Amino acid sequence: MIRLEAVEFAYGRTRVLDGFTLDIPARAITVLAGSSGSGKSTVLRLIAGFEAPHRGIVMIGDEAVSRDGRIVVPPESRGVAMVFQDLALWPHMTVRQALDFVLGSAVPLAERRSRIDTALALVGLEHHADARPGRLSGGERQRVALARAIVIQPRILLMDEPLSNLDPHLRDALVTELRRIQTELALTVLYVTHSREEIFALGDRIALVGVGRVEQSGSPRELYERPSTAVVATFLGPGALLPGRLNGDRVECALGALPVPPPANLPAGQVLVLIRPEDVRVASAGPFMGRVERTVFTGGCFEVEIAGPEWRLIAAVGEELASRSEVRFSIRRAAILPWST
Repeated sequence: MIRLEAVEFAYGRTRVLDGFTLDIPARAITVLAGSSGSGKSTVLRLIAGFEAPHRGIVMIGDEAVSRDGRIVVPPESRGVAMVFQDLALWPHMTVRQALDFVLGSAVPLAERRSRIDTALALVGLEHHADARPGRLSGGERQRVALARAIVIQPRILLMDEPLSNLDPHLRDALVTELRRIQTELALTVLYVTHSREEIFALGDRIALVGVGRVEQSGSPRELYERPSTAVVATFLGPGALLPGRLNGDRVECALGALPVPPPANLPAGQVLVLIRPEDVRVASAGPFMGRVERTVFTGGCFEVEIAGPEWRLIAAVGEELASRSEVRFSIRRAAILPWST
């Protein structure tokens, strides 16, 4: 397990992390998501030991590896490997030479060969051991970077947007491979990404970072269905945010009265109502009515924008609806967020 507790960090006068606290469970994939400049890559650098927090503690297991401006445990002793966005492969080395260089002469030759063969087999590159990066595809180069990280047998794998430069079909294939490798090696993985697809495909847990702090952490389903702030709600997927007033198990908004399960620790009063596209059910007997503003085919369904006098929703439907037509619909579920967001 990794823990960052009340971490503060700045580059010069620019504060990047301010009271950043996060628990990262062992032997699972935690996805760190958020907008550019929110401090995600800095978190990776603090865990790797490339930087020390100006204040606060970084712990790996029961050991404080950095605290209050000091690196207590050096990077090479942390059992941490990192895969960078730009991969940083050495063009003059073959795949096998690159992995052998990382292990170094301190590891006996026979063990180096065994570990290299194992790492290449894990990432499916055993037939490309003698190739240089320039002869490999983008997906194969990404696998080299992953093999170079796991060949040192780390406890923790840090990944900084490693698939962002790949085509979608290659990215999807490597997401599947990464999940398999993480399970097989029981690695603790912290994975930084902007991609919603990667967030939901990889994350056992998600930590959504705002400006220098964790907005919310939990399972992907928890954050999607029960976001604690508007930042979390809008980052993880489309949805309408309507002003409303909570009173018991009902909320009044521009649509009318909606039944909702009473949110924990949220008093009656002004709130935001989140309605996701899949929770809008177009049906002739629905209690609400609106006008179709646009219809877009997204592959598996149609995304329909429905509008009323003071509101606008997105619905996911199975058939195309005529623009400017009137439709009736119901709301299956709505999430309630604090107004202060």
